[in-house]
Amino acid sequence: MEQQGKTPYSSDGYIVDQARLTFIRYGAFTSDINGCGWIAAFNFLKQRGEAADEKTYADELIRWTILRGLAGTSLFRLKRMLKRHGYPTALKIVGKKDVTLPERTEAGVIYYVHKDGPHFVTFYRDESVPQQENEKPRYRFLNAIPGRGNHFDTMQGFLTKHNVLPIAGILVYPRKRAGYMGESK
Repeated sequence: MEQQGKTPYSSDGYIVDQARLTFIRYGAFTSDINGCGWIAAFNFLKQRGEAADEKTYADELIRWTILRGLAGTSLFRLKRMLKRHGYPTALKIVGKKDVTLPERTEAGVIYYVHKDGPHFVTFYRDESVPQQENEKPRYRFLNAIPGRGNHFDTMQGFLTKHNVLPIAGILVYPRKRAGYMGESK
């Protein structure tokens, strides 16, 4: 039986293993070293239905980084890029032990510090994961654990396990309200 080669992608096309992205440059380095910012943008925009290749997003974001990506990607530059694509996000600074996101949070990007340094991770609410009454929402986290395409957890559970600092920054994208401005329920 042949073993399938390891890939940076999940079965549904998201980037979930940054260490395998040695073939895409991000400024002075390759994306396995400092590409988590553009990877978070790619995963977020893919989840919202936008289609573009990885290099396009990496090239678009690198134009706005400091020192051509030597210091990675700025949270504010990433926020600006998402807004240019039509997805204005709100920045929330949260404590990892008591995370409260707006009730209508559908997706976003977390900026936190894990054991190896600062990192960006995309998250979104996956409707296939049922939520019990009085239970915190569960999200799918992309590019958090190398190669793990189906990483589900609550926001507090994720940050408690993976963030070494007591706080994190989260770019929050809200759900649309049913019945608002002509939207269907």
